[in-house]
Amino acid sequence: RRLAARIRRPSGMHEAPVLLGIAGGSGSGKTYLARRIQQAAGPEQVAVLSMDQYFCSLTDAERQLDPRDINFDHPSHIDFQRLADDLQALRAGQRILAPSYDFRTQIQTPNSIPVEPARVIVVEGLFILGEPLVGLFDLTVFLEVDADQRLIGRLLRDLDERDADIHWNIDRYQRFVRPGYETFVKPTLLAADVVVDFTYRRRLFQELLVAA
Repeated sequence: RRLAARIRRPSGMHEAPVLLGIAGGSGSGKTYLARRIQQAAGPEQVAVLSMDQYFCSLTDAERQLDPRDINFDHPSHIDFQRLADDLQALRAGQRILAPSYDFRTQIQTPNSIPVEPARVIVVEGLFILGEPLVGLFDLTVFLEVDADQRLIGRLLRDLDERDADIHWNIDRYQRFVRPGYETFVKPTLLAADVVVDFTYRRRLFQELLVAA
């Protein structure tokens, strides 16, 4: 109710945006839900940031390694401070230039995506319910999805968007994604305001959140 009231208030010059955080495992539907909210409300009302934009470029030493052996599902690869700074700037009503990240080349392009301080800022990502980000949100959601459905979602995304070989993808899932979820992602559901069964209640929650 508090979130809905804030979103529906008449806009003012100094009104702070509502920050909504969506977390969950890889392939759980975080990006899908964030985009669905934006599509329903309109980009002038809702801006979307992805934690994936804040992946750090590989170091020279890392580039000497086989990419199969780099654990991208570890939080050490994320520039959390940059993301926190950008969220604080948006809350203050400032336009930001967010980075982008190319998963094919593992290179971050800084200051490449302009983001305006819309009425609602939706942020989605694996680790956003940990420090230093969790305290910045007005509402946090964790999407709980069965492991097989998360694996299917990740396979379909990576095959379609990142030109990933299916055998390479499954190998990464077994070595990095599944243990990373248990170690770093799943425990953060305790910090969520709402934990959603996004396997069987996907459409219901999606429509409820969009309606708010």
